[in-house]
Amino acid sequence: MTQPDLTIIIPAYMEAAGIADDLERLHDFLKTRDYGKVEVLVVVPESPDGTAKIAESKAKLFEQFRVVNAGPRVGKGRDVRLGIFEARGKYRVFMDADLATPLEHLDDVQTAIKNGAQVIIATRNLWSIHKGLLRKMMSKFGNVFIQLLILPGIKDTQCGFKAFEAEAAEEIFSRQTMLGWSFDAEILKIARLRKYKIVAVEAPDWHDPKKANMGLVGDSPAKAAIQTLLDTIKIRLNVWAGVYRKPSYTHKRIYS
Repeated sequence: MTQPDLTIIIPAYMEAAGIADDLERLHDFLKTRDYGKVEVLVVVPESPDGTAKIAESKAKLFEQFRVVNAGPRVGKGRDVRLGIFEARGKYRVFMDADLATPLEHLDDVQTAIKNGAQVIIATRNLWSIHKGLLRKMMSKFGNVFIQLLILPGIKDTQCGFKAFEAEAAEEIFSRQTMLGWSFDAEILKIARLRKYKIVAVEAPDWHDPKKANMGLVGDSPAKAAIQTLLDTIKIRLNVWAGVYRKPSYTHKRIYS
């Protein structure tokens, strides 16, 4: 099989309500672009709503498509890492299943690729995406804390739209230790430690189709904020302890 130029990785837990429409939207969009050969991977942990089966029903829309069974639910970080290592593309981008970051930003990724970028991230306007003053302030404070402690200059670590050159992806994700929501900040810190330049593309049109919590843990924004702070401190301690100097994860392909 010819190596794809781009792999699109979609972690999808309990996405039965929207995954069919979103894959159709992705198919329609890709028909309007020339990104070379594109592979699409939908990574599904055990989802009793039938997400995997629905995703598999859309396989014929794409030249190269797989649903990757991730097994019992662990966290988004585990699912993205699995997709990174199951991917074959020269570049690998992961995006949220609800397409919260408009697909047009794949054009920005392509431009960055042509300019030699190895790590590309979308960044949102954190003040505008949250509803309510408390949520806005907590989000802003959380990002300031992350910048001060581990990632100065990156104004949004959590947007679910990031791309990596294949070799950089495998080097970074092989050092990943956090398997939940905080993995975004961790992989960006690892990228910095490995001397990869992080190229940011603006996504002011990011939207939340589900109108769900923007928090990352449970239903409580306060709980999410506290967990973010604790995880950020843990990443800082991991750096001091040299945890990221060597790979800690090896992968055996599910599909050879």
